[in-house]
Amino acid sequence: MNDKFQPLDRDDDVLLFDKNNTFTVGKLKDLISKEFQEKFLISYQKKPSYRGDSYEERTDIKSELSTISFDSGGFICSEIQWKCIKAVNCKLLKVGSGGWQEGKLRMQAKVVNSYYENDDYKKYNKAVLDICIEFSPDIPNEPISPLDDIRQSEEYKKLSNNK
Repeated sequence: MNDKFQPLDRDDDVLLFDKNNTFTVGKLKDLISKEFQEKFLISYQKKPSYRGDSYEERTDIKSELSTISFDSGGFICSEIQWKCIKAVNCKLLKVGSGGWQEGKLRMQAKVVNSYYENDDYKKYNKAVLDICIEFSPDIPNEPISPLDDIRQSEEYKKLSNNK
């Protein structure tokens, strides 16, 4: 097996798993994102004290996951990273390719508390989720050379044997 994983950047490529579960890369990223939202993030509305009746949507890493405290102090984390331990078997159908390619799929996701500035130049915490899906084909794609036909010809073989 080839262990060279390549990121899948096209959201319209298709993945086929066991039991005929089929997803586009984009749909799989959406499902992972929803799962992360439920398990690691908290969303709430906050009414800014300097504005009228408007509310803003906030997303944060859940507090029980973002702080570690003990008797003499504590730590605050600003990032949670999740990586697959084991790649899963699947087939990939890339847009414009000739057919399904068997291989392994692995995923990783990272949620980071970052900051943005609003109209009043105030900074607020906002969790940002980054998902990466990678594929490693069982049989790597060999580059096709226009010289391959020539190298297979009898004349070329005779010439190379005469050296």
